[in-house]
Amino acid sequence: MHNQKHLRKIFRHTLIVLFMIGLSVTGTHEANAQVQQVPTAKLAVNGKAVNGINPIKIDGVYYLPLIPLAKALGYNYIKFEEKTLTYQITDGSTIIRTTMGGTKAKKGNEYVNIKPPRWIHKTAYVSLHGGGALFNAYITFQPSNGSIQVQKPAQKYIAHTGDSLYNISRLHHVTIPELKAANKLTSDIVKDGQEFVIPPRDQAKEMEPAKEHKPVKNTNHMTVATQRQKVLNQAKLYIGAAYKFGATLAEAPKYFDCSSYTQLVFGKNGITLPRVSRDQASRGTTVSQLEAGDLMFFTQKDLYSDGRVGHVGIYMGDGSMIHASTSKGVTITKNVLQNPYWKQNYLYSKRVIF
Repeated sequence: MHNQKHLRKIFRHTLIVLFMIGLSVTGTHEANAQVQQVPTAKLAVNGKAVNGINPIKIDGVYYLPLIPLAKALGYNYIKFEEKTLTYQITDGSTIIRTTMGGTKAKKGNEYVNIKPPRWIHKTAYVSLHGGGALFNAYITFQPSNGSIQVQKPAQKYIAHTGDSLYNISRLHHVTIPELKAANKLTSDIVKDGQEFVIPPRDQAKEMEPAKEHKPVKNTNHMTVATQRQKVLNQAKLYIGAAYKFGATLAEAPKYFDCSSYTQLVFGKNGITLPRVSRDQASRGTTVSQLEAGDLMFFTQKDLYSDGRVGHVGIYMGDGSMIHASTSKGVTITKNVLQNPYWKQNYLYSKRVIF
C-alpha cells in the first residue's frame, strides 16, 4: 500500500514536470508541441555565408533564434522587456516590436501578422516566414545542404493567418491592383502560407510620414539662423566616423547609423528627435524649398523592398547633404538631388528648426 502511494506520488510529480516543460518549450499554452534539435546551419544572405545559426523544429516547422538572426541582418539595436517577453529591435530605419506568443508584431506604425514566436530555455525563436515578415526578407531552408537562405530585400512574402490583400499591400507600400497584377490574382482571398511576389520596388514608396506634422521639442532660444548654423557646425565634427546598422548613442562618436547621427547632432543643440528615421520623418513640417538644417528622407531599394523611409540626412543649404552613409560613414554628398542614386530614392524633406 505504501509503495502504491509512493508510486502515485512520483507519477503525479512526473506529470507536473512534463507539463511545465511543455509550457517552457512553447511559450504558449500548447503543452504537447514536439521540439526537435537540428544541426547548426550556415546562414547565407543573398548567397553569401555570413554566420552559423542554430535552428530548431517545432511540430515540423523551422524556427531560428531571433537575436542572432536580427544581428546577421543588421538589426543591432535590441531592447528586451523581461516582464512582457517583448523585444524591440531596429537597424536605424524602423522599430520592430514582437512579443513571445503574440500573433501580431509592430513594424513602425504598422502591424504584421506572424506565427507566434516561441520562448524556449530563455531564448526567443521566430519561424522562417515570421522572421521574413519582420525583417523584410524571404527566408527559406535549403534541404540540399541544410543551410538557411535569406533573400534581402525580399522579393516574395509569405502570408500568415489574418493577412488580407489590404494589409499586405499596405506593408509593402503598393496598391492592391499592383499586388494582384504582380501575382495574376483574380480572387481577393488570402490563405495562410500563400506566397506572394512583391511588386517591383520602383512602385513602392512610403509617403505617410510626409502628412504627419508632430511637434518637435526645442529648448533653445536662439534665432532660427543661429540654430541652423550650430546644427551644421555640430554635424561636421563627426565627419569620418564609421557607419554601423542600429548603432547606439553609447557607440557615438565612433559609430553611427543615419538616424542616431541626426538624433545626436540635433540633440546637442536642444532639439529632440526620435531614434529611427521613420519616426523622425513624422516630425516637423513638409517643405519643398529646402533650407540649411532641414531633414531629407530617402527610401533604400537595395535594402528594403517595402518602400519604407530608410535613410535621413541634413541639408546643408548649398545643394549638399551631410549624413551617415552606409558605405562611407559620416560624409558630405554634394549636389545630392542631382546624384543619380539619391535622386531616385528621394522621398521628401521635413523642417524641424523653427
